[in-house]
Amino acid sequence: MFKVSPSAIGMLLECPRCLWLHYREDVKRPSGIFPSLPGGMDGIFKAYFDSWRQKGELPPELAGKANGKLFDDMGKLSLWRNNWKGLSAEFPEYDILLKGAIDDILLLEDGSIAPLDFKTRGYPTKEDTHEHYQPQLDLYALLFSKNGLNVAKEGYLLFFWPKAYANGNAEFSTELIKMSVSPEGGIKILEKVRDIISGDMPKAHAECGYCQYRGNETQDTMAF
Repeated sequence: MFKVSPSAIGMLLECPRCLWLHYREDVKRPSGIFPSLPGGMDGIFKAYFDSWRQKGELPPELAGKANGKLFDDMGKLSLWRNNWKGLSAEFPEYDILLKGAIDDILLLEDGSIAPLDFKTRGYPTKEDTHEHYQPQLDLYALLFSKNGLNVAKEGYLLFFWPKAYANGNAEFSTELIKMSVSPEGGIKILEKVRDIISGDMPKAHAECGYCQYRGNETQDTMAF
């Protein structure tokens, strides 16, 4: 089965050729030097949310903006946050294993759960920034559903970006975006992934820097 991650698939869907090469030829996009700061901040944000969870309250970033309360089963949340364990579900009809780890979860008043994902950026959001993460949230909703959980029709993205620094303390601005999510949306993404992977190699994407690099690399090799 092809292993699909909610956090990575949105990026790969931007370029069908890169997606095809990733799964069919095991040719992955070069990752470069992975920045450790976002991962470090992610752990700090989770610890911060856990401190409010212990109080039974929503943090100021969510209070008055999000429905429900923070998911209070730390045993399950710790497991679902773990990058090595997380949540998984098999879709043999698409030859896909969907597996991912969640940042946090909101428990709504009707008993349903909504994904909450943290996004660290270097600058404020734009009007359409949140739209790039729709596939990720729909795939989380699908994972919840396939694991027998009551899935909400909404999900949340919490964006963080640096605002100021003084006396050893960094100040962050935040923006919470509420989005509609559905397991059905996740199924459509898996169908799209299956159709791309099972077909012929797509043409190079005109706006994909990785495709341009591969094309230049091929031309250079041929010229030599």
